[in-house]
Amino acid sequence: MFGTPPDIILAAREATANLLPSKSKKIYEKAYADFMQWCDRKGVSNYTENVLLTHFSEVSEIYKASSLWSYYSKIKSTLLIHRNVDISKFSSLIAFLKAKSCGYKPKQSKILSREQVLKFISEAPDDIYLMIK
Repeated sequence: MFGTPPDIILAAREATANLLPSKSKKIYEKAYADFMQWCDRKGVSNYTENVLLTHFSEVSEIYKASSLWSYYSKIKSTLLIHRNVDISKFSSLIAFLKAKSCGYKPKQSKILSREQVLKFISEAPDDIYLMIK
């Protein structure tokens, strides 16, 4: 950065390094590293809407819709921090993600009722299930 004192540049880098959530920073950085490796393999140096659309098209063959949105969030945050690219303005990419989400039904967790839990506690043999009770 021309004309900016080195201490200001260093302070700005430290500030942007703390923009990612501290608990999930490694996960965000892993997603970013995976994306950058993909870009290297494809010979990509500009992060355009078509590049991101192609990448997400390939990734959509692996991930379900909910995971795609999570991945999008990670890439959006890290690209903005590291490359100053705002992919939230890529309308075709967002339309693609919405289309992938259309008709997606998340799996419902099976939850035991209170009666089922009480029945298990009272009727399950202690010699087998005592540690679980």
